[in-house]
Amino acid sequence: MGCRLLQVVLPAVISALLLWEGIECRAEGYDLTVPSQVTVQDGLCVDIPCTFSYPTSHDDTQAELYGYWYVEGKQGGRARLVATNDPKEEKHIDTKFRNRFEVSRPKLNRGDCTLTIHYAAKADEGAYHFRMEKGHQKYSYSEKAEQSSVIVTEREINITVPGPVRAGQRETIFCKTQICNYREIPKINWLRPFNFSSLEISSSVKHNYVEGRMDFIPKAANHQQNVTCRFTYGEGFTYRTAEKTVMLDVHYPPRMLQFNMHLVHRGDGHKEDRQNVSEVIARAGDSLVVRCEADANPKSTQTWGKLQAKQHSSHIHQPTSNDELHLPNLRQDDSGEYECWANNQEGSSRGILSIRVTGSGTWD
Repeated sequence: MGCRLLQVVLPAVISALLLWEGIECRAEGYDLTVPSQVTVQDGLCVDIPCTFSYPTSHDDTQAELYGYWYVEGKQGGRARLVATNDPKEEKHIDTKFRNRFEVSRPKLNRGDCTLTIHYAAKADEGAYHFRMEKGHQKYSYSEKAEQSSVIVTEREINITVPGPVRAGQRETIFCKTQICNYREIPKINWLRPFNFSSLEISSSVKHNYVEGRMDFIPKAANHQQNVTCRFTYGEGFTYRTAEKTVMLDVHYPPRMLQFNMHLVHRGDGHKEDRQNVSEVIARAGDSLVVRCEADANPKSTQTWGKLQAKQHSSHIHQPTSNDELHLPNLRQDDSGEYECWANNQEGSSRGILSIRVTGSGTWD
């Protein structure tokens, strides 16, 4: 028997990635050409392209031509029948392969022994070989070089959110995966946080894929929360799921302004830290630092001002850093209402802090 390596380019079966180098082998007039390997996504379909011939000098023209495909047993086990056009042998096909693997009777008569696999599963991985029978002629193309290996990869899912989403506005998430045909359309489920406001959920089949769509109105609280698109397909022992998750990037204006203070008392140097204050009472000579913090996305910038008469704000010229108001060596005229403005591209928010300085003079 002589063999030679063929490099053949074939169009891939819809929804399946087909990569192969063909092996052509001859043994006593029996010829076979198959790919050495095919790759298919879980739950999709693929063909193992196959052509064969056999000696016809003593062909029994009255006999029926039958084809059989087997998967090699693992760890030296017996090969199992997965597909045939022989009605007497169909009962020997394992239930996990039945109705999913097929070989065409009309094509066999034209020398086409292509095996079609529907809804491939991880358990389908293995090496496959072909056998023909016609009358007294029986031959298995089972040499290593005549086998074709099937590789099943993870199902690909594409989930997209068109850019950052904005709080309070209607937004859409799309999710899609390929399908073999219209016989089995995966079901789509959306897994989302309990505080998620979805408006409408729909799905549609377009050419060779199914697409899910979810319209929703995001809240600031949904920022960095996960939304998962899950496809369910198969039945019985082949029932399984595939999913993909996206983390939401929600843009929202500043909210929940908070003032955190750090006060150093004059004289003894005692330090006092307090969170979320609305009023600060200090003595003349104390040193005060107040940080204005806001929850915002994108991050906001803060500016300070001191409210004058009629609620007008004047910019504070004291040195500030990291959104902090610095008032060293407090004096009574530092008393008053201080305003913090937090701004980002989505909007702004305002908070007011009251500072009251007791005592007189300054502490040097």
